[in-house]
Amino acid sequence: MITLAVIVGVLIIAGGLFKIRYDKMVRTFREERVESVYLQDIDDGVYSGSFGDFLVSVTLDVTVSDNRIADISIIEQRGGPGYEALETLDLILEAQTPLVDAVSGATGSSRCIMIAVYKALSDKDL
Repeated sequence: MITLAVIVGVLIIAGGLFKIRYDKMVRTFREERVESVYLQDIDDGVYSGSFGDFLVSVTLDVTVSDNRIADISIIEQRGGPGYEALETLDLILEAQTPLVDAVSGATGSSRCIMIAVYKALSDKDL
């Protein structure tokens, strides 16, 4: 009986810690800035960006050519299978801005990609 109580106690504590960490991740994703970028100010080249916290992260390269986002390549992505939100890449390429709608059912991964693209294009010397 004592063993069972200890196991239940450990599970409750672990669940509570997971919930605290998960809530912090959600706040981080909501609070991180994503804006349109002025592509005319960005030289042709490949720019790297990354973002993530806890369960979801991405590292990517953004190729800029002729003042357009020409390609986005995922270098590494962490998240649940089926929640990669790769459609976000197409939305960004079509809109030519990292500020697009999130993919339904994969909001965290979508937001992560948008933030990483924004960071790639804005966290550099112009």
